[in-house]
Amino acid sequence: MYEKLKEIREKKGYKIEDMAVIINKSPCNYFKKENGDVKFSVNEALLISKFLKCKVEKIFFENELSENEKGGGNG
Repeated sequence: MYEKLKEIREKKGYKIEDMAVIINKSPCNYFKKENGDVKFSVNEALLISKFLKCKVEKIFFENELSENEKGGGNG
């Protein structure tokens, strides 16, 4: 699940229906994507990032990096 996306969306006062319009999908499809059942395309991620005025990395990747990707690994 994209918890950070949901958190940012709700904080900014947007509904699932609003986000569905941004990526040109049905609200049901958007819900499945935000819930993690269906992956977002790169283009959809960029559209959401621009709409929410938030970096793609913050929305989609912040909590999903492994320790090595965070720079904490030794090799």
